[in-house]
Amino acid sequence: MRRLLINIFSVLTLGLLSGCSKTMPTGDLVSLEYTRSGTVAGYEYEGRIEADGNGDYIIRAMQEYYGPLYEKKVDAEAVTKLRDIIEREKIYAYKSNYQSTLNVLDGYSWHFHATFSDGGEIDSHGNNAWPDGGGLGVVHAYLVKLVAGGTEISTSDRKD
Repeated sequence: MRRLLINIFSVLTLGLLSGCSKTMPTGDLVSLEYTRSGTVAGYEYEGRIEADGNGDYIIRAMQEYYGPLYEKKVDAEAVTKLRDIIEREKIYAYKSNYQSTLNVLDGYSWHFHATFSDGGEIDSHGNNAWPDGGGLGVVHAYLVKLVAGGTEISTSDRKD
C-alpha cells in the first residue's frame, strides 16, 4: 500500500511539474501578434510586428479600440524591449487555451502568438477567460506606444 501511494504521489508530482516547465525561447523575437475580439464584428484591438528582412521591423497596430490600423517601421531595439516584456511578464508560461467555466454566449476572445529566431513559439488564446497577471495589457500598451506617429492604413492596404 505504501509503495502504491508513493507511485501515485510521484506521478502526480511529475504531472504538476511538467505543466510548469515552459521556458522562454532563447532566440530573438521575429514576429508577434496580439488580437482581441469583442461582440462587434472585426477586431476590438489588433497589433502585429514582424521583421522586414533588412534589420528593421514593421508594426501594424491600432491606437485605440475598434480604431484604424497604423503602420510604422521600428528598429531591433524596440523589438528587444518587447521580448523583454514577454520574459518579465512570463507570457511564455501561459497555457495554450483559456476558457470560461461558465456558458457565456456573448463576450470576448483573444489570441497571442510570437515566434523566435531559435524556432521557439508562444501561442495562447482565450475565450471569456484571461491568464493571471497583466502581461497582455503591458504588450498592448507597448504596441500602442510603438505605433504612435505611424501612418494610418486604409482597409485596402491591410495585410491581414
